[in-house]
Amino acid sequence: MKVSNKVKSLSGIWVIVLSLGIALGGYFIGNGIYRAMSGRTVTVKGLAERDVVADTAVWNIKINDVGGDLAALQAQVDSDITEIHTFLTDAGFAPSDIQNLRVQVRDKYAGYSDAELKNQNNDGRYVIETGVMVRSNNVMLVDAVSRRMGELVRRGITITEDYAGPIYIFNGLNDIKISMIEQATKNATAAGEQFAKDADARLGKIKSANQGVFSIESRDPTDSWSSNERQAINKKVRVVATITFYLK
Repeated sequence: MKVSNKVKSLSGIWVIVLSLGIALGGYFIGNGIYRAMSGRTVTVKGLAERDVVADTAVWNIKINDVGGDLAALQAQVDSDITEIHTFLTDAGFAPSDIQNLRVQVRDKYAGYSDAELKNQNNDGRYVIETGVMVRSNNVMLVDAVSRRMGELVRRGITITEDYAGPIYIFNGLNDIKISMIEQATKNATAAGEQFAKDADARLGKIKSANQGVFSIESRDPTDSWSSNERQAINKKVRVVATITFYLK
């Protein structure tokens, strides 16, 4: 009887151990499934865009005059600069909006010997390049007046060949960064939720996130004049958030 009871007791212990082993095995298997599911991820992107208007304009009006007498040429340049200042102030710019650019003088015959100079036409020997810079927060005034450059040409002022018109700058990016990142993150989350729904899963925690780089483009790239962002008053700011979510 004692032996039989011991056998029964041992059997009971083994049953308990076996049951516990099965239970623990089930626990670990369950956790293995959970870990496998937690390893499933989805990477989505969210775009945020905002139309903005430039708040600063910088406009360089460059001129060049050619002549053989340097003193007379400088007098002509001074007259042209005065004419440009008058044109701009009459158009509505404050004198503080206008400043002169540096003067560059080029001698076409620099390095020529006296003998070589005798055979040259001295009328176009010197070239003086200079101009004025307009910097203003009134971007619409700059845009309007810059379209009247023909008036200066009709007054006999020679505009340089590299004239490219005003450039327009948006300085308010830092003021909209946070809200745009929030919007991009929201859009990425919505995309992730839709993917999880289609995959018969649920969206879990964020594994990693990258907000991307802000870019500023012309709002209307089909307009040949404003296809260059720097020449566009109306701009579009873009940022893309890339987020990797766990699926569960």
